[in-house]
Amino acid sequence: MLHFLHHFPRSGFARTSLVLRSASTKASTPLAAAHLLYDKQYINGKWVPSSNKDSFIDVTDSNTGEIFATVADGTAVDTEQAIIAASNAFHSWSNLSLLERKRYIQQILEEYEKVKPDIANALTKELGAPQEFAKNVHSELYPFYSRQYLSIVDEYEWVEELDDIALVVKEPIGVVGAITPWNWPLNQIACKMVPALLAGCTFVLKPSEVTPINAYLLTEAVHASGLPPGVFNMVCGTGPKVGEVLATHPLVDMVSFTGSTGVGKHLHMLGSSTVKRVRSE
Repeated sequence: MLHFLHHFPRSGFARTSLVLRSASTKASTPLAAAHLLYDKQYINGKWVPSSNKDSFIDVTDSNTGEIFATVADGTAVDTEQAIIAASNAFHSWSNLSLLERKRYIQQILEEYEKVKPDIANALTKELGAPQEFAKNVHSELYPFYSRQYLSIVDEYEWVEELDDIALVVKEPIGVVGAITPWNWPLNQIACKMVPALLAGCTFVLKPSEVTPINAYLLTEAVHASGLPPGVFNMVCGTGPKVGEVLATHPLVDMVSFTGSTGVGKHLHMLGSSTVKRVRSE
């Protein structure tokens, strides 16, 4: 939670009180089908065609080595649209009460339970996880961390007084760009997304293009929850086309990255151009 907040010391005297086939809004093709097409991005509360309509990314079944799905190959244009949507949504989202933001997280959690079996099935293919491990561990990580954050957020001190001299006010940092890895994908998405939204930040997710199907299915749950448009956005694509835009765009206030040391160093360097906060693992 702490990483997604600004800390403002103030004088005590100034104290103030899936993607989808065609144009549908849900992935209706079962995961057992021969090939899945996820050709859209999730931007501003809608599934929209990628600006890169002629290029796609193949997703390999780790058990067979065969291609079982195709996903959108996002562009800088897609990413900027998602960033602008998140920026436009920030003021209203950050001004909701914590209770209201918690209700939305709970609603996402309820919708997630409906797609959890499909997520477990997808992870056995794209990640190569054994069926029981995908079902009992991987697919349970998003609800586990959601419940953990929901259970502790009320204990967080948003305002602290320092010996009657100053006031420290913790406020949401703004638009968060999250870049997550192929391994333990839902674990990393949950640990970035849920605390950021609870803190009042808006969010742009770039999931790994190696294991993107679970992120698409999670995003279906987000969409079904009724979360306000622009609060959560997802752009599927590669690091150079999507991740680097998140790191350099002036409307992104923070980047949270999990991945290789080399890429992390590169993102820190790119983020310095706009003096944004970059947190890497």
